[in-house]
Amino acid sequence: MGYYEDTIAAFRRGETDLVEQLSRRELARARASSDVATEVQAICMLARVAVRDGDVPEAERLGRVARALARVTGEKRLELGPTHILAGCARISGNLAFARTLYQESISLNETFGEWRMVVVELHNLAYIELHAGDVDRARELFTTALRRTVEQDIDDMLPYVALDTAVMAATDGDHLRATLLLAALDNALRAAGQILDPDDAIEQTALRELLVTTLGRPSFESVYATGRGLGLRDALDV
Repeated sequence: MGYYEDTIAAFRRGETDLVEQLSRRELARARASSDVATEVQAICMLARVAVRDGDVPEAERLGRVARALARVTGEKRLELGPTHILAGCARISGNLAFARTLYQESISLNETFGEWRMVVVELHNLAYIELHAGDVDRARELFTTALRRTVEQDIDDMLPYVALDTAVMAATDGDHLRATLLLAALDNALRAAGQILDPDDAIEQTALRELLVTTLGRPSFESVYATGRGLGLRDALDV
């Protein structure tokens, strides 16, 4: 694998220090060789590190630096990473209107370049913006589309994320038992893969868990959760 694939894999494993080490080394190499595309990529990866470390303002600053570099080249494809980063920062910061604009821009850019997996990712992300903005119907529509495309396109690494989406909507609808089963199934799948969710989605995962424990009571939650751990993601999602 190359730099990007290696660092994304490490990021998903939660190996943030390794991601930072690899990215700083790659950033120095890219700058020394005037490789702007890789420079943008490395800065975006360092922004991910900053988000994981809880420093969203630094992540946003890096995202803006990366986007400015990308725009200087005139290559629109290089704006994909920075736009995604800035949208995620706005989502975590609660700037829903700005996040919506950026996710819509990201979807359009990814469609232009045929990056269909990232289109699904951004539909999933946009759904949380609409949910937190109070438009439950629009959120449901976007979550459903993300789930359908994940299954149709065999985007297996998105299954934990769409399982989280489905669990969140089940809890929103008052079906806390199904939400708990789905949460357990996605937790188990992540554990088996040695991965953790991206920071913005991990916030949703934690909030959902706290809601379910509070609503069901810990004994009931743990009983249902134990059942869910025996389900595969596709079985839990019924797809």
